[in-house]
Amino acid sequence: MSGTFSSLGSALSALRYNRVAMDVASTNVANASTPGYARRQVVGQSTGAPALPAIWSRWDSAVGGVEPGAINRMVDPILDARARVEHGGASFTDTRATSLENLETSVAEPGTTGVSAALNTYQAAWHDVANNPADEAARTQLLATAHTLVDTVTAQGTAVSNEWASRRSSLDAVAGEVNQVASQLADLNQGLRQSYVGGTDAGTLLDQRDQLTLRLAELTGAKVSINADTTVDVTVAGQDLVKGNNAYAVAVTGSADLAGAAASPVTLTVNGAAVTLGTGEIGADQTLLSTDLPGYLASLDGFVSALTSSVNAQHHAGADLDGAAGGDFWSGTTVATLKVAITDPRKVAAADLGTVDATTGSGVLGNANATTLSGLDMGETRYRNLISTLGVTVSTARQGATNQATLTAQVDASREALSGVSTDEEMVNLLAAQHGYEAAARVMTTLDSMLDTLINNTGMVGR
Repeated sequence: MSGTFSSLGSALSALRYNRVAMDVASTNVANASTPGYARRQVVGQSTGAPALPAIWSRWDSAVGGVEPGAINRMVDPILDARARVEHGGASFTDTRATSLENLETSVAEPGTTGVSAALNTYQAAWHDVANNPADEAARTQLLATAHTLVDTVTAQGTAVSNEWASRRSSLDAVAGEVNQVASQLADLNQGLRQSYVGGTDAGTLLDQRDQLTLRLAELTGAKVSINADTTVDVTVAGQDLVKGNNAYAVAVTGSADLAGAAASPVTLTVNGAAVTLGTGEIGADQTLLSTDLPGYLASLDGFVSALTSSVNAQHHAGADLDGAAGGDFWSGTTVATLKVAITDPRKVAAADLGTVDATTGSGVLGNANATTLSGLDMGETRYRNLISTLGVTVSTARQGATNQATLTAQVDASREALSGVSTDEEMVNLLAAQHGYEAAARVMTTLDSMLDTLINNTGMVGR
């Protein structure tokens, strides 16, 4: 019923509500720099007549009050899902761009220490032999430049293999982290379900849930489904990673080095099923291990094959200083097998075999074959295309990473605007709660004075 005491109840409810509002604001301020914390907001609910009237009574009070309702986390599930997608994409583009940039740096093109420079020096050495075919020093220098070319090509192949091994090691480490995070999330699901059933505040657990799911998205591009009881299910490429309280294993098998990758391909399994990811850090590692790095090495092998086949074919058409037909100048057709087949400078076939008389030895000082060899392509066009393609690939990857970073930053800014704590805004909330508390206290003081007059002065007559 209405009356003075109901007014006291209204004032008391206002005191309680504003105290909760101040508690929430102070909690937000305390966690302003806490990673993953989503700011809280208390919802005030007006109290008054009951929703369902009693049969033999009715609400005749003229006043009501206020009570704190839910303490909401200021988050947007749709925005959170978008953030997981964009962070997965950012991890993919950043990881791939960084690895390709490392490869580009090790290739050292254009430069004085790269394969192109060594190949030019080798071709120039054939010019020197053509200018003075009788000079064994020029022939010795030719073999020296050939060995330098082998060393340079081998070094580039080693750089590719080292980068491959680095990404292979990274894949193992990332898979281990995925298993750890998935296990933590499965344990957290149990706490979230208990909190939901018990009706207790789970704000801190929900913050941890969102952090863990975001991390899984960064690593794997995982898809997250939020259940009615606030728990989450996580899938990777359609395979369950977290389901209720269960976390399923991510495993990596296959060769630990590039040389054995063809016979023992690197395979990623989730819950026992082989998967190939197109996003996340693991997706970038898979792309690098299966496509980018092996593709570059295969193209480099193609250059070596073009070099050896063109030079050997022409070298067979020449004659050495002893009048014998030229043999193979190179052995091997891949980066791993490339070697200089000639050890004796006299075996360099600089003369044209058709002009040499093996009986008299005339014509052995000719230079026609050396001149032809100095003008051969020797795979230079193929190598130039290889480096050009690498440059375009790295540039595209770098630009993709930049664009994705911009997009991710925009999504993060939107999330921060909603979920982030602004100390200025919280100060305003604190002042509002303070003034509300003071006003409610003033109401109680007024009511106390009225009751004092009513109780102590009613019926008294002035004398």
